[in-house]
Amino acid sequence: MVFLMGDFLQTYFIDPIRYGTGYNIVNTIVFAIILIIAAVLVYKLLRKMKVTIDKKFLLSIIPFIALGGILRAYEDYLEASGIARNILLITPLVYVTIFVSALALLVISKAVEKYAGVKYWRTWFAAGLFIDAFILSQFRVTNTFGLVAMVGIAAFIIILITAAKKIPSDKIKNFFTAENILVLDVHMFDATTTFVSLSYFDYFEQHVVPGFLINATGPWIMFVLKFAVVSVVLYLFDKELNKKEDAEKKMFLKIIVLILGLGPGLRNFLRLIMGV
Repeated sequence: MVFLMGDFLQTYFIDPIRYGTGYNIVNTIVFAIILIIAAVLVYKLLRKMKVTIDKKFLLSIIPFIALGGILRAYEDYLEASGIARNILLITPLVYVTIFVSALALLVISKAVEKYAGVKYWRTWFAAGLFIDAFILSQFRVTNTFGLVAMVGIAAFIIILITAAKKIPSDKIKNFFTAENILVLDVHMFDATTTFVSLSYFDYFEQHVVPGFLINATGPWIMFVLKFAVVSVVLYLFDKELNKKEDAEKKMFLKIIVLILGLGPGLRNFLRLIMGV
């Protein structure tokens, strides 16, 4: 029994991380469950720390969300340069690394607010931005076509989404709030990086469901899939959590959705422009 369990863990969890072969149905389900449990625990922790989950919190946490994609791309860059893999920078462990770092900096930022009067979110945002900038300064752009293609397509789609708020319909205007537009834009950016990477370069989709759909239809399906699924999720959040006391919970859930798009999208983007 112990042998079989060890073989199971090796096949479905350890080898995919070690060799970068992508996700499978087993680890996808397990990681999804872990994400849900982690989200609940983090939400309770933030409430206990008396952190208000509002637009300022959203702004201040974005650098740390971006850090996930940046560190994964940096690991890819180091590996391509012949440097041994760092397991702490490989998905999903990279998110544990980022969580511990972000939490430590949040505690420090709250202490600065208490003793120096500087709002915690300003210090936290600045610290995260500095870390992002420092790591990004190590990167070099070698794939100009990929850069132009991704920026051009993503910019066009983002303009369309932003313009949708101008449609003369109260339901549409109410849906396209600033945070909903941000989340949709991020996932369209993620879809763009996947589309360009698979259409013009030798990459493959690591996730199970998107991989199945892409193989059946083509990389373009990511735009439809992302827009449809994310729009429905955001609509349900707004519909079911429409009371004032639900505002922080709703914002937190939208941040979770944002994480699922920004991290992978930024990793794809940085990998492609570096040619790794």
